[in-house]
Amino acid sequence: MKHIVTFLFSLAVTGSVFAQSSEKAFIEVKGIATIERNIKSYILDIVITEDQAYAENKRSLEQVKKAFFDKAKTAGLDDSRFKEDKLTYALTQYSTGGSLYYFETDKPEELIALNKITMDGTGAITITARRVTYLPVKDFSKIVAAAFADGKARAQKVAVATGKKLGALKTVIDYSTTNDEAEETTYYQPMEKKYYYLSLQYLVE
Repeated sequence: MKHIVTFLFSLAVTGSVFAQSSEKAFIEVKGIATIERNIKSYILDIVITEDQAYAENKRSLEQVKKAFFDKAKTAGLDDSRFKEDKLTYALTQYSTGGSLYYFETDKPEELIALNKITMDGTGAITITARRVTYLPVKDFSKIVAAAFADGKARAQKVAVATGKKLGALKTVIDYSTTNDEAEETTYYQPMEKKYYYLSLQYLVE
């Protein structure tokens, strides 16, 4: 029995080595291209609640709202631009006596003005999320071509460094995880850069 197991193990190892030796040599690299996305608009999620129970001269929700929207009008922001979402507020961790509003703009200066208004020191007005909507990427095929050219150039350098000649393209794998050709809303990240990746396998001679 021991000899049979030893024979089968030797056969398996021999088969594995033969399979590896019969496969043509190749190199694998990643091709990278920057995705330039243009911002369509900025969105702030603003929660307004009544003053906390421990606050002096506690204001009702309506009083807090009036004070906030009065300041917004003074800053040139009409209250009709604040879209209320009671359902989303009800599903948050906040208690009753408040609401959530969305404010959307394509002007950064309006965001700066609104940010100042919310910083009243009472905790009754809070920006809970800062989001951004990106326009669809134009001519995405150019980004794919740039990533492919980058990968091929890398593969050529690797082939030269190993004393080989770059052969035919064997495999291409697309590593993108989002559809950048569609409009997208996500949480804002300052100085965020996005990249497109391809994995390229080239035979070498």
